[in-house]
Amino acid sequence: MENKILIGIIAFILGIIVIAFPLLSVGFLVVASGLSVCILAIYWIIRGIQHWNENKATCVLYVLVGLFAFFFGLVLTGNFPLFLFTSSFLLYIIGFLMIIFGIAGIINNEKNMSKISSLLFFIFGIVLLIFANLIFENPLYLALIIGIALMIEGISLILESKDKKIGSEEK
Repeated sequence: MENKILIGIIAFILGIIVIAFPLLSVGFLVVASGLSVCILAIYWIIRGIQHWNENKATCVLYVLVGLFAFFFGLVLTGNFPLFLFTSSFLLYIIGFLMIIFGIAGIINNEKNMSKISSLLFFIFGIVLLIFANLIFENPLYLALIIGIALMIEGISLILESKDKKIGSEEK
């Protein structure tokens, strides 16, 4: 449980840092995401080569996807406009999905708490659509979203840890 508190504190502090230094944070994400895609691509290529004796079609698929991902990762590394475009695009998709699942939850759930949760999901979906549009125009909004998300996650982990601690003391 102490581990969750520590991770929560780190997440909260990182959220503050991301909000305090938005351009540096987004710049770091641009490089880190590109390098991460390249590392994942290398893994896929290695996995594909390992499948050569078992299934040649799987091998070719892994290697082709790995090569595509590697070149995409190279292009993405340090490419600020492409990173903003892909981030914005992903937020559009996530926002639309949140709206759809929010509506489905409002219609299908019987409990009031579940309906409220679904309504919040729907509202956050709309907010994400708005931010998806703003991110492409100004990367500071991406840093704001990431920073707030880290801070909320940090608070959530700390509170979750404290709830478990209180629950175990009552027993």
